[in-house]
Amino acid sequence: MALHLQHDWLPVLGRTVEIRQWNATVRAGRVDAVTDDGDILWLAPDGHHPRCLFERSLGYQVWIQYAWERQDRQ
Repeated sequence: MALHLQHDWLPVLGRTVEIRQWNATVRAGRVDAVTDDGDILWLAPDGHHPRCLFERSLGYQVWIQYAWERQDRQ
């Protein structure tokens, strides 16, 4: 599974993403909300992980799998 850096955070609302900071994976999950300026996002609670906020200014990055790469190839 190839992940790609997503520079614009607004379109990832509702998508499953991976959050990285300084090239290390911090958490993965579904994006619950994004601020209008796209500089802050929240991941939805998942199991024992609570809802969590990530700020672009603190070095967080969003990585996604492109939709056309997720499709089953037959």
